[in-house]
Amino acid sequence: MGLFSKEDKKPDRFREKCSQLIGLGAMSVMVDTETGVNYIVGYGTMEGGFTITPLLGPDGKVVVDEIAENLGEKIY
Repeated sequence: MGLFSKEDKKPDRFREKCSQLIGLGAMSVMVDTETGVNYIVGYGTMEGGFTITPLLGPDGKVVVDEIAENLGEKIY
């Protein structure tokens, strides 16, 4: 349809799984809905910094969620 119509909009690739305020900053776990890879995203107000890194499990491997290919959402 139009240039910015809702029908043309793709679903967001990254979704927030959880977040927590820590002091003057915050940390979130984001999931890539195409690959299932989990990332830790940290940001603070003092340094103005922003970090992103893959989330590792107890075995040292990257945490990957099973995803529904048609919806881009985690299967529970």
